[in-house]
Amino acid sequence: MYYFSELALTLNELEEGVAPTDSRMRPDQRMMENGRWDEANMEKQRLEEKQRSVRRKRESDSSRISE
Repeated sequence: MYYFSELALTLNELEEGVAPTDSRMRPDQRMMENGRWDEANMEKQRLEEKQRSVRRKRESDSSRISE
């Protein structure tokens, strides 16, 4: 597959006991690896917007506390 070595092909396989924040757990990553490019891109955009929203709220809450 894409002329990768056996080692390279196994580096991103899921393992038990990894942190929930491990990048191998990202649904967009899994979709991309399975060739579902459009879905992966939409999921990545959704996740990034969710992160931005959380950051904006956190910054807003922080600025209100410091006033």
